[in-house]
Amino acid sequence: MARPTVTIADVAVLAGVSRQTVSNVLNAPQRVTPATTVRVQSAIQKLEYRPNRSARNLRVRASHTIGFRINSPGGLGDLLDRFLHALANSAQAAGYHVLLFTSADPQTEFAAYDDLVQTGTVDGFVLTDIGIADPRPAWFVRRGIPFVCFGQPRRNRGEYAWVDVDGDHGTAQAVDYLVSRGHRRIAYLGWPPGTGYGDDRQAGWRRAMRRHGLSLTGMAGTCPQDAGSAAATARRLLAGKTPPTAFVCGSDTFAIGARFGCGADAAGQPRATVVGFDDSPAAAFLTPPLSSVRQPLPAVADHIVDLFVRRIADPGARPESVLLRPELVPRD
Repeated sequence: MARPTVTIADVAVLAGVSRQTVSNVLNAPQRVTPATTVRVQSAIQKLEYRPNRSARNLRVRASHTIGFRINSPGGLGDLLDRFLHALANSAQAAGYHVLLFTSADPQTEFAAYDDLVQTGTVDGFVLTDIGIADPRPAWFVRRGIPFVCFGQPRRNRGEYAWVDVDGDHGTAQAVDYLVSRGHRRIAYLGWPPGTGYGDDRQAGWRRAMRRHGLSLTGMAGTCPQDAGSAAATARRLLAGKTPPTAFVCGSDTFAIGARFGCGADAAGQPRATVVGFDDSPAAAFLTPPLSSVRQPLPAVADHIVDLFVRRIADPGARPESVLLRPELVPRD
């Protein structure tokens, strides 16, 4: 759980001075007596207070720029490209720009965040790929740096602003669709436990399977997100005593791998029906086309920018969150 944010008011109480005096020590020390300065600095050190540099920049000279760290692309989809395009459009409409950067390892990543804020290059950040034990949200809160997450932080107790897509609902839709087409042995193929978003998508499959009274035994497969691993896992599930007739997949990369793993019958049709997630362009161009769950990326970006602008305008306000529902795109 993240440490509570230390505010300028906390420093003032401990030092026995006004908030304005603390502000003067930080921004105009010539206005404060040496003895008072020592007392305030001692309180700052004891509480490990970090000034909200972005809020100060907003009052003096805001950059109107949002920082975004890009990771190495994973899988066969272009979800990140489509999200960045949507984010740039939404930011531009709000009078902001998006600055992309990268880093080689966690240490340089945090150094980059700190440098971009201290130099006034950005007003804050959008974070993605939020893992269950992700240290970044708490790190930002301790330093008073504005940010919004694309993805729900799993150790969140209302401290963080986030926008997410309901993966549980998406895969449950996929199960309902397959059941409507007569399938009863429906497998799941996705990430190993621990990603958060992958856990949600598998949970939706489990929930829908139980709702329809269908067996889960031998129907779940996990592997790294690459088509070769997904194909091998699909073949393993198909070799069981009660092989699946359909697959619900955590992403289109898993789905494309499952298609390869299933093979085709004499008529060239896949031996099992497969439903993906993310509705990448590849889904529509496969033969036959791939049904997939579509994330509402333009709406995600609009909400992220809206929450970000609110965080900049009122850093002390309670962080808000938005959960959006995806839509199944069936292709027969």
